[in-house]
Order: sequence, then C-alpha cells, then structure tokens
Amino acid sequence: MGERAIAVIGVGPRGLSVLERLLVRLRDPPRHGHDKVTIWAFDAVGHGGGRVWRVDQPSWLSANTTAGESTMRSPGDDGLPAERYGTMARWAGLEPGAYPARRLYGQYLADVFRALCATAPPHVRVHPVRAEVTGMTRVPGGLRLVADGVAYRVDKAVLATGHGSLEPDDEQLGWLRHADDHGLRYLPPGLAAEMPLDDLPPGAEVAVRGFGLTFYDVMRAVTLGRGGRFTLTPAGLRYLPSGDEPILLALSRGGLPFLARPAVPDYPAPPVRLRVVTEERLGELRAAALAATGTPQLDFARLVEPLIQYEADLACSNGAAHPLTSLARPFRDRRFATPGDYHAGLARLLREDARRAGAGCVDGTVKAATEMLRAIRPLLPQVVDFGGLLPDSHRDFLARFVPQSFVLSAGPPASHVDQLAALLEAGIVRPVGPGAVVEAVPGGFGVVSPQVSGSRRVARVLVDARAPARDLSRDASPLIKQLLADGMVSEFVNVDPSTGARFDAGGLAVTRAPYRVIDGLGRAAPDLHALGVATNHTRWFTEVGTGRPGQDSPFFRDADAVAAALLARS
Repeated sequence: MGERAIAVIGVGPRGLSVLERLLVRLRDPPRHGHDKVTIWAFDAVGHGGGRVWRVDQPSWLSANTTAGESTMRSPGDDGLPAERYGTMARWAGLEPGAYPARRLYGQYLADVFRALCATAPPHVRVHPVRAEVTGMTRVPGGLRLVADGVAYRVDKAVLATGHGSLEPDDEQLGWLRHADDHGLRYLPPGLAAEMPLDDLPPGAEVAVRGFGLTFYDVMRAVTLGRGGRFTLTPAGLRYLPSGDEPILLALSRGGLPFLARPAVPDYPAPPVRLRVVTEERLGELRAAALAATGTPQLDFARLVEPLIQYEADLACSNGAAHPLTSLARPFRDRRFATPGDYHAGLARLLREDARRAGAGCVDGTVKAATEMLRAIRPLLPQVVDFGGLLPDSHRDFLARFVPQSFVLSAGPPASHVDQLAALLEAGIVRPVGPGAVVEAVPGGFGVVSPQVSGSRRVARVLVDARAPARDLSRDASPLIKQLLADGMVSEFVNVDPSTGARFDAGGLAVTRAPYRVIDGLGRAAPDLHALGVATNHTRWFTEVGTGRPGQDSPFFRDADAVAAALLARS
C-alpha cells in the first residue's frame, strides 16, 4: 500500500467542507484504494469556525443566516448523523428561523470537525495543526509547507484561508498618518470581533464609515456590550442606555443601512420562485452575445439587470419594488433642513422595514422582491465568474449593483433593524446623511452630508466599518505574499478579447472546477487548489459559509470537486 499526504490550509467552513467531502470519498475503498492517507488540517484560530466564526467572540455578534438554513452535512452523507448535524438548528435546539450567535455557529463547526476526525476510516488520519502556514515551495513529488517553524511534506493542498487582512491602501495610510500627527484614533477595516472597540470613549462622537453588517456589529458592541438594554413599550422598542456608550456618526453613500431580511421559518422551502432569471435564459443571453459581438462576455446593466428588475416586479405585485435602485437609495434626491429631520425620517423607514420583515416573505410584497435577490445568488456565478462580464461591466457590477443589492437582501434580522431605529431615537446613533464624506481637518475627522443642513461634525475617532474589497496585491498573509512573489499564484485579470480592455479583479486566478491555482506564467497547478474568499472577484459571492440542508448547492459541489482532485492520482 502507498501513502499520501494532503493539506487543508484554513479550516473555516470552506476548508471544513473539503475535509468532509474527502472523508466521504475515502469511505469508498474500491474507488480510492486502501492507501494510507494523512490529512494535515491547518488553522491559526480554531478548527471549524476559523476566524469569522471564532468561539471566543462576544454573544451579541450574530449570524445573518438562520439556524435552519445552515449545515455542514452534505446531501446523502452517512458519516455525520443527520439527527445531530443535519442543521445548525437541530444541533443547537433552536427554532429554524432563529439567528444564532456567531460563536454558537462556530461551536457547531468545531463539533463537526471533531466528529469528522473521530469518524475517519481506519486508513485515514486527520492531524489538526493550530498554526498559520507561512511558506510553501515545490519539492520533488509534492509541496513543502512551513507552519510555526515546522516543515510538512504533502502531495497536494487546498488554500481555503478565508477572510484575511489587507495592508492599508493609500487612503488608509493617510488616515493613519493624520491620526498619529494629531493624537487621534483610526481603526482600519476588519472584523468587529477583532477591533479594539472597548477603547472607544463613552460620550465621544465616533465617525463610522459604512452602514452595513459590520456597522451593526459595532452598534451592538457599544450598546449591548456596554450594559445597555432594549425594552418593549406600548410605543415600540426603546433603548435604555448605560451611560457608557459613544455616539456613532454613521457615514454611507446612500444614507441607508442594510435592511432587514424577512422571516423565513419554513426553510428549506424556497421563499421566492424565480420565473425570469433562469439558467436557460442566462444561457440564451450568453449565446446571443457571442453571435453578435464575437465574445460571450455580457453587459450586466444592459442585459441582466432588467431581467432582475422584472423578477422583482413579478414578486411584488403592488409595484412598490419598482425600481430596486429606489428602494436601495430612497434619499437620492432628498434634502433635509436639519439632522433631526433626517434621523426621524430614517427611524420611521426602519420601523416600517422591521415590521414588513417580521411579517415574513409574503408573496406580492416588497420583502418578496428583496428576498428574490437572495434567490438568484446561485445563478449569478453563471453570469459573472471567470470573466463572464465585460471588464467595465464587471467593475460596475462590483462597485454599484452588489452594494445596492446587499442593502436590500444581505441584512440582519428584523430585531436588529428595530434596535437601530430605537438607537436613532435615543440619540446614540446619529447618521450623517446621504452622500456623507469624511476629511482630515485640524483636530479630527470632519464629516458632512451635502443633503443635510447642519450635519457637519468633527470626531476624534474614525472607525472604518466597510467590507474590504479583495486585493491580492495588498494581502497581508505571509503565505500569499510568498506565493505571489515566487510566481506560484497570480491575480485574475478580466480581459475583453475584442478591445483589450482589462479589469484587475483582485482575487486569485483559478481554473474552473476543481479550481487549480494559475501561476505567473498562466499554467494550472496540478497539486494546489483554492476555494473561498481568496478567489473572490474571480468568482462571485465566495464568502458563503454554509451549504443548503438536504440540497445540492455550489458550496458542496465546489468542495467535492476539490476533494476528488486532491485524491486523484496525478
């Protein structure tokens, strides 16, 4: 019998899914023989949860996917008992529609990892290594990895490193210099669980760039995390401050936070049925583009976006979803005489949004239209991935369509939106206004909205709560830096073959399934694969951290394709 060694680098949800599929396949000796297989599982934070779902984060940071939607058990797998691991809800004893604490989902993932290790076939050994892989080189017949000063020799590996850190860009370096020069504080983009939010001074005005999920995390950390409480009164939810809260001056382009996701307790029944945006229709668009222009690349705004809008119109029969851009940018042309007018109008909008979301995804409503944006996510990779859009359209898709669609469809549960409305009314959160900007001024960070009279304020602390864009050239990981410098990996560049126009996408260049990395000379590696956030913008929406219970899904298909390639003789 021979021996083989495989490395899974990063064992958050993506790496865990590869491990699960490896073990499922290795339970079938006729297909893969009786070779001894060693699987080295590397993670610097925690096996299963990784960095995002780390189990030591505070309880007020929650997932924005329900417990009933979340699973690491692939369809048909008889290794992990369905009655325990079939869904996160079943494992934790939660209602399917509940939004679990992020650390609780991390505990589920960690338990799945332990169970997988314990149920590995006799000829397979899984060795967890709690360390970051910092180096990789090719050696005869395989790869040499270095983690915590120890060398490991493997035949093949998969990069599933998840959300890493980026080196500051020029703008961020400018904020850091301004803060150093004037005795201020600037917190660069990152995970809220890792930000020094306890250092924010009580009562001080703190500018927060970004009004998305990280903002909600910051908001809950400085309120619930400091002893504040929400209470239900006859007039609605109200906030009872502890007195230790800072004042949050939120800045965003549209002046609107991520809106609430509707309750979907009946999952896995699809809450919205797609009638226009289908695989067949998208395939027809691709064929027509090739015939007309000589390239199958699409113009998203011209060809695909109208279909999505039509889908929204069908989902929302009363017409209130027309157009989607108006839902995502309701303050586009509005002017406010005072910040109080803007805050009051925003609070009313959020209360109504929370009410609609609490009513569920009722056919014919606005929330049915916005949930449609989630339903089409599995189809959009067919449109976007691997240069499926023209370079300029690809850039526009990421810079315009994705942020607007996420405002409507990637938000938190209704309770968090209701809490934000209560904090607006309590004066703890004071958004600056639509089109808000920040600039370096003597003594602080100046913020102002051109659409809100009297909105100018100066804060001594700036928190960057925006989701960082994927940028391989600024990746702070020693491993990625070395692989890029040595030409073992490369960045995906979207090129229009007709005009030569290009878009440097920022993610790792990989082949289609099984996602072999492409080196600096354009060659596909026979022994190194990549999944997840590292490939973002080459592929779309790789941040997903769960499969669909009892259903086939891209999450499991991707993992299975990589597992098959890792086990193949080559």
